[in-house]
Amino acid sequence: MRQYCLLLACLFLLPHGAARADAAAATDAGVRLRVLSVFFGNRDTPYEILLEKGLRAGFSETDEQPGIVLENIYLDMIDNYDPARARLINQALKLKHDARPPFDAVILSGLPSKQFMREHGRWLSDGPVIQIESDFIDIPATLDTGQFSLRQTLAIAETAADALAMLPNTHTLWVIAGTGRGDVAALDAARAQLAPLAGRVTVRFITVQDADALFAEVATAPRDTALIYLRASRDGKAQRLIPATFGRQLARAANVPMFCIYEPILLQSDCVGGRVSAGAQTGKTVASLIRQLLNGHDAGAGVQLLPAPARYRWPQLQRWQIRRATIPAGTDLIDFTPTIYERYKKQVWSGVLVLCLLAAALVGLMWALGQYRKQRDTLAEFEQRWHLALDNAGQGVWDLDLRSGEAFYAPGWRAILGLEASANAPQVREAHIHPADRKRVSSLLQQHLSGHTPHFESEHRMVRADDTTVWVRERGQVVRRDKQGVPLRFIASMQDITEQRVAQEHIRHMATHDTLTGLPNRTLLTDRLDRAMSRARRMGNRVAVVFMDLDHFKTVNDTLGHPIGDLLLIAVAGRMMPHLRETDTISRQGGDEFVILLPELASAADAAHVCEKLQREMDEPVTLDGRSLRISVSMGVAMFPDDGNSVETLLQKADVALYQVKNAGRGDYRFFSADMNHELEDQFDLESRMSTALRNGYIQWWYQPQIDLATGALVGAEALARWIEPDGTRIAPDAFIPVAEKFGHIQALGALALRSACHEACKWAQACGRPIPVAVNLSAVQFRRPGLTEMVRTILTETGLPAEHLILEITESVLMEDNIITRESLAGIASLGVGLSIDDFGTGYSSLAYLKRFPVNHLKIDRAFIADLNCDPDSDTIVRTIVQLGHNLNLQVVAEGVESAAQAEQLRHYGCDMAQGYFYHRALSPEHFLQVLQHA
Repeated sequence: MRQYCLLLACLFLLPHGAARADAAAATDAGVRLRVLSVFFGNRDTPYEILLEKGLRAGFSETDEQPGIVLENIYLDMIDNYDPARARLINQALKLKHDARPPFDAVILSGLPSKQFMREHGRWLSDGPVIQIESDFIDIPATLDTGQFSLRQTLAIAETAADALAMLPNTHTLWVIAGTGRGDVAALDAARAQLAPLAGRVTVRFITVQDADALFAEVATAPRDTALIYLRASRDGKAQRLIPATFGRQLARAANVPMFCIYEPILLQSDCVGGRVSAGAQTGKTVASLIRQLLNGHDAGAGVQLLPAPARYRWPQLQRWQIRRATIPAGTDLIDFTPTIYERYKKQVWSGVLVLCLLAAALVGLMWALGQYRKQRDTLAEFEQRWHLALDNAGQGVWDLDLRSGEAFYAPGWRAILGLEASANAPQVREAHIHPADRKRVSSLLQQHLSGHTPHFESEHRMVRADDTTVWVRERGQVVRRDKQGVPLRFIASMQDITEQRVAQEHIRHMATHDTLTGLPNRTLLTDRLDRAMSRARRMGNRVAVVFMDLDHFKTVNDTLGHPIGDLLLIAVAGRMMPHLRETDTISRQGGDEFVILLPELASAADAAHVCEKLQREMDEPVTLDGRSLRISVSMGVAMFPDDGNSVETLLQKADVALYQVKNAGRGDYRFFSADMNHELEDQFDLESRMSTALRNGYIQWWYQPQIDLATGALVGAEALARWIEPDGTRIAPDAFIPVAEKFGHIQALGALALRSACHEACKWAQACGRPIPVAVNLSAVQFRRPGLTEMVRTILTETGLPAEHLILEITESVLMEDNIITRESLAGIASLGVGLSIDDFGTGYSSLAYLKRFPVNHLKIDRAFIADLNCDPDSDTIVRTIVQLGHNLNLQVVAEGVESAAQAEQLRHYGCDMAQGYFYHRALSPEHFLQVLQHA
């Protein structure tokens, strides 16, 4: 059962298809050949979109060659290769296809796709395998028989040469790239390719360290400078960047023109252009190579370089006043706005030619009419041919003689409606118009017959002879009137546009609905909420907006994988629907966020009732992949008109209420209140002051001594943050540390804490001649971001503090997340020799499994248990158990919050190793701590 659920989850990722015979037999039998393309990213990535577009164009059917079926797999492995996900995708493929190789050829894009092919994909095809690689970045793979490597050229030197030709006054080139693996490789390629330019221009190679600083620098670049942007997927802080988005921001910030070498970046940014690769042309070239191979032709060398065509954006060329004459020959101009003559040059000459032909035809016709006026059979033959031509073009002709009332319906017209050849009565057409459209179509026809419109045109439904309905487009015109303007003859054509209408409806549905769950998206929700508020104003009722998300959904994705997470979202959406009315709307906003619209409510109690029903429904576990998952939801509610009169205001206030629920422990719902706004305003005020406080040293680190309970000696210290304004005002850590975590200051705050504590610990060792270990608290946010281990190593090296004299305190919530980045950070810190301590042990998600799995050295008993020592037998039992547990696992146990001699004596009796608290010392400034240490 478990294996079946896994495979079912993967089937959401794969398009449908069928097996095939080998390529030669398929060609002989007329069966369309099939090609599998394995993309390493997802379908929304610009590179994948362009590559797939080129492949589909190359495999489309033409007059010279048949079409080839293209099937795509998106591995969604942009950052790292995921073996578990690869196995699921492979099993899903085997469910879809039989044991024979289902594809005639395979295309691989990116390193994860090549690894997937090596581990699982050899059964997919016994035909050629095409690997799309990047020259200078990807190391050429060893090619087996039938494998080809098409390498995308990095035409950096050619792009630089174009830039200097277009901008002859340029004396400096700034070449910009990020810090990711591919970014660094591209920059190395630029150094090699641009070396010959050293004597002609000054070339400066720039690595993106701080995006804002770089934006400020390019905004003031000298006028004789040009930028060449390679790509940036990471900055100097290892933060992930979107290359195209970063390129757009960089080009808009720069006061000089910017050139680029990748087509996805060119199409989504404001760069001038360049010799670009990695675009639709790559897909067309790959498709051409596969056609040669499958047709048995020689495809050439195993490793081939793909061309990098010149493509430039016309609006950017105009912006930087680059003359068209300086553009390389054969350049593809994007968004080019030609002159009126250039735009209509072909049409003008075509029109002249047509006029000449028409004039000649008119002369010939007049001569023919003069010579053969009485030969009506010839005219009838011409008319018959005209009808036949329109029928063959897929348009049925109908002809109405308004004087006699007779009608003629061509065979093509009757075929659209499935009518017999004898159906030529004037009433046949009107009888087959759908009753709901009949009045409107008749009105349009009468308007044209009476001369109010130049022609007749209508899109409407027609009922076929078998009672099925088709959509048609009718176009017609009166071709003869008498001297008084009375219509005498009317001719029209009818075209079946059913498939076009269905496609339009599908596109309209996709634009307003979530692709995963099928629920309305934000666009449709906004429209319905606006309508609901308008009705509420007229009727005097109320509207509720419920912002809801799943608690700990990230943990499900990290532990079970995104396919299971997607199935969970679908299951949650299905559970909510039965508890809502037909007038209610559930919308997915993205990720695990949903918005529920409840119109026409009498009071807020009605919304509360719905929230309670949904929470009870979510209490029932969901079974996926053989696992029983317990989920809970948090909800924030805003009411119209009480909390706002606009869509944006209601959604924002519902989000604020949801945020308050999360801070209070999740798994509940709350209505928005004015107090929530005040709390947010206080947080925004602290956030606006925090940068100044960090820069000016208002946030300091004081140190609370830690005492050896056996000897009474001062053996360590804990660094505690203190925010003290110049006027003496103090801001509590409980107030500003959550703000730092929420608004992105925690990285700077954590680095400053580590550097200050390590520096002070070195001073203590010199002053007293013995090491005094220092403990520093780390935020859970710091563990979710890469680079923590490197930061600790750098600070230890800069300050000279031995690693064993530093202890990092973490909460149990960090261990609960147990994701890849957290595990790597904990292992890396332990490898440095730095101690790890679990802070507030016993108050969170305590688990012996975490103590065994992670390299922990210390346990810290929470002050809540110490406060009740000698007063509450349960607290005594808990403290004694924690001490025994720590010692059994060879861990040191530290008690915090010791405020009396009786508490200290009891802890000493239980065998606790160290203690800290007001009984010994409050937190001291660095100067006072040093004085206490020297007199200890």
